[in-house]
Amino acid sequence: MKKIILVQINYTPDHSERILPMGILCVGSTLKKAGFEVELININEKEINKTTDYIVEQDPLYVGISVMTGIQTQHSATLSKKIKEKKNIPIIWGGIHPSLLPEQCLGEDYIDYIVISEGEISIVELTEKIIKNETPSEVLGIGYKKDGKPEITPSRPFITDLDQYRLDFSLLDLEKFIFPLGKYKRVIAYKSSRGCPFNCAFCYNNIFNKNKWRIWSVDAVVEDIKFLKDNYNIDAIKFYDDNFFVNKNRALEILEKIDLPSHLEIRIDSINDEIAEKLKKYKVFDMLIGVESGSDRLLQLIDKRFTVDKVMESVRILGKYDLPAAYSVIVGLPTETKEEFESTIDLLYKIYGVHPQAVFTLGAYLPYPGSKMYDFAIENGFKPPSKTEDWGKIDRFRKDFNSPWVNVKEVWRIREYFKFLNWRLGPLIKWFEWRIRHRFFGLPLDIYLTEYFAGLAIEQKNPMGKFLRKVYNLTRRS
Repeated sequence: MKKIILVQINYTPDHSERILPMGILCVGSTLKKAGFEVELININEKEINKTTDYIVEQDPLYVGISVMTGIQTQHSATLSKKIKEKKNIPIIWGGIHPSLLPEQCLGEDYIDYIVISEGEISIVELTEKIIKNETPSEVLGIGYKKDGKPEITPSRPFITDLDQYRLDFSLLDLEKFIFPLGKYKRVIAYKSSRGCPFNCAFCYNNIFNKNKWRIWSVDAVVEDIKFLKDNYNIDAIKFYDDNFFVNKNRALEILEKIDLPSHLEIRIDSINDEIAEKLKKYKVFDMLIGVESGSDRLLQLIDKRFTVDKVMESVRILGKYDLPAAYSVIVGLPTETKEEFESTIDLLYKIYGVHPQAVFTLGAYLPYPGSKMYDFAIENGFKPPSKTEDWGKIDRFRKDFNSPWVNVKEVWRIREYFKFLNWRLGPLIKWFEWRIRHRFFGLPLDIYLTEYFAGLAIEQKNPMGKFLRKVYNLTRRS
């Protein structure tokens, strides 16, 4: 029997090659357990041509590609087309993007099947149909082509017991996915749950996870992390759950039992003195927290269910307990006024004033298909791409993303200047503070120079890069 190849493509400017590819690892683990030979390939966009040649030479049963909306969509399309140009190997797309736009994806010549939402059960059943050369009309949660036209089968119910679908770490060389983060040298990414029960109007979870939250048990999570500690000397964990603190007691129990420093995501309105004290006790060294906007009107529009006053209340608590956090905001929301944009920048500067361990990230609003705001975004000027690969041009953190509502290049500059506030740069900090206070974001030569040297430091590919990494670590305030 031919083997199955599963692929995920990372993007080198994001320095994301070392993030554990959870999507293909979950699906690959299930395929292996079902008796299929499977190979996982995690590459960057520079390796597409080499990987194409390898895949064609292997002549697998099919190639499955995990695809997220954004630049990964473009690169996955490129790989798929190159494979098809050389050999008619079936191509299956899974992950967020084909789940959001199944019919558009199936309209492309280079995609034969899609798997929608959770893929563990669907991929095994679809594989069996491909082997038998049968039409997969009875397989739930997939898409295929019938007489050249897209066919979408009924949705598959979510897995109720994720413990039945454990990760098989032997499918990957885990050393490739261990990376330094802050003062920790051997960090690995991990996901203990899926989805989120909240209804943020901009989020893909509205359709991809239907706002349902599913978990691996505490015992399963602790067992996995113990394996990573014992066999790979992991000294910290980066949790990639969409919301690690949906269940406070479960989250705290995991943190207590793993006894490792951790990075996690948490809602700002979950923060109180009790939680902050526990986070400090259990060595949480960083958090990603969405504060989204400095406008109460926009917070209500995107259904965040908290106010700017609540944001500042929680920020003061985090500052009191000296807990590092990265605050994320969205600018360029449909109907956002100039005054509301300015209020968001003001909010971040206020946070900087009361929480010394804060870092900041700004991104332009990205209209996710299927989210509650998607149709509203189209009504207000967004023109969705008509071809799958063109979604690669829509990325909220790129300065060339063409937003109808905000100057994305300016957003990129502001984000970079807020990053500098988290560095030990002596008197230079006053210069960056002045830029932000006076909204002077022109002539950004300082950004370009810093980005160049930071890239060398992060990659550590030569003696200069290693030296710059040491300098980078010394200049970080947290």
